[in-house]
Amino acid sequence: MTNETDMVERAQSGDPEAFEQLYDRFYTPVYTYIYYRVGDQALAEDLTSDVFERMVMKIDNWKPMGKPFIAWLYTIAGNLVRNHLKRQQLIKWISLNERDPDTSENLMTQISKRIQHEQLAKALRQLTEDQQQVIILRFLQGESIAAVAAAIGKTETGIKALQRRAINSLGRILEKDSVHVTT
Repeated sequence: MTNETDMVERAQSGDPEAFEQLYDRFYTPVYTYIYYRVGDQALAEDLTSDVFERMVMKIDNWKPMGKPFIAWLYTIAGNLVRNHLKRQQLIKWISLNERDPDTSENLMTQISKRIQHEQLAKALRQLTEDQQQVIILRFLQGESIAAVAAAIGKTETGIKALQRRAINSLGRILEKDSVHVTT
């Protein structure tokens, strides 16, 4: 696999294959990060597309400076989410994808999973922005403490403390709402 910095440098020089490799490598983590911030699949897809559009337009602005490229993408994603949420008052409806009832998973299981994801996303949005980022990056993305610290510009000790507070707050919110989330 090509070194991340090499891929970015190739993209900065206009190599379309490098842009494609960056997109393929980082689409899922960026989408997941955004989804758990906004709680809506279509909106998360739109905002994720906007992140990569901005990546293409502003790739020349990225400098390694000891941080991974994904940290820059998370910064762009966070700014887009904040701007969107400032402009919108969102009403949430549980949208069920039309599916063939003969699929291996029955409709009630699909609905239950969808509701649990929606409830978790709603609970996450009640946390502070830093707490949301730590929970999403650590537990939904599987990033290390060091990677999260680099991504959001805090010390590893600060991330550990923030993570502990975020978990405690999330636990209280989920308990209050009697939400039982399983993955």
